[in-house]
Amino acid sequence: MRTISKHAKIAAALAVMLLASGGAFAKGPTAFEKAELAQLSPQLRSQVKARLTDGQTVRGILETMLLNNISLLFAANRIVAVDFDKGVAVVAGANGEVKTFNFDVATLVIKS
Repeated sequence: MRTISKHAKIAAALAVMLLASGGAFAKGPTAFEKAELAQLSPQLRSQVKARLTDGQTVRGILETMLLNNISLLFAANRIVAVDFDKGVAVVAGANGEVKTFNFDVATLVIKS
């Protein structure tokens, strides 16, 4: 009985620690993510913030939105690399073709 009781106390303590630390992750964007958000137009920034949920990152949401915009022009499968400073995205197509796209950093609109 003591062993079970001891394990139960340890499990309870761990559960409390995990619940307490969970709030730290839900506090909001990191400093880096805030810098990424600051580059965006107010409209796009509000869209990204609206999509932020537990476990998602600003970068992940931006990459998804960018991939959706690129997919309208090119059958893109995945983003290979993104340089938000220069406004360049490299994507791999369904057929394995790799293409580079320039985009407006503030709006994620693909430049022609």
